[in-house]
Amino acid sequence: MIKEYKLKNGEVRYLYNAYIGISDTGERQKLRKRGFKSKREAQIAEARAIARVDKYGFHNEKKDFSFYEMYEQWLENVYTNTVKESTLANTIGIFENHILPSFGKRSIKTITVNQCQLEVNKWSENFKEFKRFKNYASNIFDYAETQEVIKSNPMKKIILPVIHDEAGEDDDTENFYSKRELNQFLELMKQDHSLKWYAFFRMVAYTGMRKGEALALTWKDIDFDNHVITINKTLTRGLKNRLIIQSTKTKDGRRKISIDSFTINILKKWKIKQAELMLTRGINSNKPTQLVFSKINGDYTNPQRPYQKLQSVIKNHNLSPINVHGFRHTHCSILFEAGATLKEVQERLGHRDIHTTMNIYAHVTKERKKETADLFAKYMENE
Repeated sequence: MIKEYKLKNGEVRYLYNAYIGISDTGERQKLRKRGFKSKREAQIAEARAIARVDKYGFHNEKKDFSFYEMYEQWLENVYTNTVKESTLANTIGIFENHILPSFGKRSIKTITVNQCQLEVNKWSENFKEFKRFKNYASNIFDYAETQEVIKSNPMKKIILPVIHDEAGEDDDTENFYSKRELNQFLELMKQDHSLKWYAFFRMVAYTGMRKGEALALTWKDIDFDNHVITINKTLTRGLKNRLIIQSTKTKDGRRKISIDSFTINILKKWKIKQAELMLTRGINSNKPTQLVFSKINGDYTNPQRPYQKLQSVIKNHNLSPINVHGFRHTHCSILFEAGATLKEVQERLGHRDIHTTMNIYAHVTKERKKETADLFAKYMENE
């Protein structure tokens, strides 16, 4: 029920007062909230509140809160204004897909350490990022503790499961091509697809650029005279799955990359070709904010498109599997093989933590151990 009332200053406001049934203890359950500036606003809020009760159950605010209710408060009061939109969208997705199905309907006061342990154990069996799920859920309990809704955070008392990788390696360590494989792939990409996609994969392979960084690149970011590309933004997903451009994740991600003459010339050819294609649509691409790898109508390219183009070449020519991020790893590995230092590679790839660079270096040197043994044996056999 929507009611109209007046403030002391004469302004009109609206409230909703919804009766939703009798609780197990015989109490009348009501949803009530006031302060809305329009009747329509109150109606929408009432509908959402009822839908929330249907999905997550009713909790008397004076006595109890569900995990979901505390999550909503934390999201609105603490988290939303502290992160970028893409991070917010990703976090909401994790809660909706993994955490809320486990805890959402439960009274946050009644959730035990054992229940938390069981849920984390389940996550660990199915998701590599289970520690992330655990940390996010723990944030809600921490918030409830600061609001004096619960006395302590049960998630802090669990024991994290230990996951043993049978291969003894992070799966991503195999996600790269050798020098020979990369050259073969680029030739096949040039043969099978348009100049746009050949230029895209040539550039990411020869710069170690992230996919989102490449798709956010504009022509003004490329200094053709000095062969330098400036990276300061990325294409990502925001709320409601919309594509947005935002600054790089860290200050280390903002960097300038020198690029070889051959790749620069390919990009020049693509710029001319792009202008011709866009002109057929009546669109002028001769502006500094023009995206390097936009759709023909100038819109953002769907981040799934590079993967689709990549997979078509791999399947058609029976190449070793790799994903788009693997070209970043490929660039890193080949740099080490060519003699680049750890610091040089870290700066070129924009790694915030040098340990990330060192992990790839360790894998490359491990692969070289077999070659070293063979070199010794061949040398000893030759007289």
